Amino acid sequence: MTEKKATLKAEFLLDEAGKPRATAEGGRTHYEIRLFVDDAPETAFAVNYELYEDYFLPLRESVRKRQSFDEEITSYGDYEVRAEVRTREGRRVRLQRQLSEALRDGMSKAITPSVEGALKRIRGS
Repeated sequence: MTEKKATLKAEFLLDEAGKPRATAEGGRTHYEIRLFVDDAPETAFAVNYELYEDYFLPLRESVRKRQSFDEEITSYGDYEVRAEVRTREGRRVRLQRQLSEALRDGMSKAITPSVEGALKRIRGS
């Protein structure tokens, strides 16, 4: 049996009304986002995330396998997110993708007008 390919995804955290949770600060809308790795290798034990350099902690590690190695962040803009999946046998799976692409993929079953608007704001369009 072939192993599925690990994919870096993201999703907006939603409020009770199904709208992306956000905070307005400094003239920008900061969205609450959950990063995660879909289809991580069975022997994965950790994922290291590399965020935009201006984050307070741009390097993060998740060992929460049951939650798809998720990490919660906030963001008002698009940038390339990198992740490195580490396995018990020493293998490293490197993933990278634009935050907006990861969000569109992770939210593909929940694209509502408010989610579409948040995606446009993240992309800056």
